[in-house]
Amino acid sequence: MGTPRDYSSILMPSYSIRPLNFNQYLHLGKSHKLFQGEFINSICNNEEDPYLYYILSGKINICFLRTDGSSLVIATREAGNVFQSEYRGFASIAGDRLRFIAVENSVIISFTKKQLFDLMEQDRQIMDDFLYVVHMFYATLCHRLMNTACLSSSQRFLTWLDKLCRINTPDRNGHHIIECDLTQQQIADLLFIHLTTCNRLITGLEKEKIIKKTKTHIYVYNSKKINEYLLDESKIVY
Repeated sequence: MGTPRDYSSILMPSYSIRPLNFNQYLHLGKSHKLFQGEFINSICNNEEDPYLYYILSGKINICFLRTDGSSLVIATREAGNVFQSEYRGFASIAGDRLRFIAVENSVIISFTKKQLFDLMEQDRQIMDDFLYVVHMFYATLCHRLMNTACLSSSQRFLTWLDKLCRINTPDRNGHHIIECDLTQQQIADLLFIHLTTCNRLITGLEKEKIIKKTKTHIYVYNSKKINEYLLDESKIVY
């Protein structure tokens, strides 16, 4: 089973995954310095190409860049996390490109595909950590799709809130206190809804005393009402 932190990272991709223990192998990799805004665009085509990157310091956004220059952040990785290079160019189609962009000045350590295979043979934990990273990213993409595809704006927001409630144990009053420092703009971007709509949904639910959004938390006082609105969104006043 995943931990509450794991599930929070899946539903709020700006929250990084748990740190991994690569310290004893860092001397085997190659160090790279990225200044804020610089990015990695390497593609792993053979065993000697860089494939796995360990973040020694800083923060990296995993993004898709569109032809028009706009970008979509898929997930964020921080110091102690790893991410994989694009493999054989699978992610880059037409004008869209997968990029790993430094949110701040960062130092990363790269390992080739061959080095990763060798480490997995020597250390079972490396294999487990790699599977953790792969499946966390897979789950993030799946829930991002399920929380947005073919849903109205209110359904997207309510579905996201409902899942956050389900991964957080309520207090003795039945209230869910969810750590969330996302701004309303970040929530709107995450769910692909207009900022104005996001603001109105939050304000409407706050007026009904169903939730309260602060800078650091979302307080859900009535999760049953959220489920009712999911069944009939026409009842929401916003």
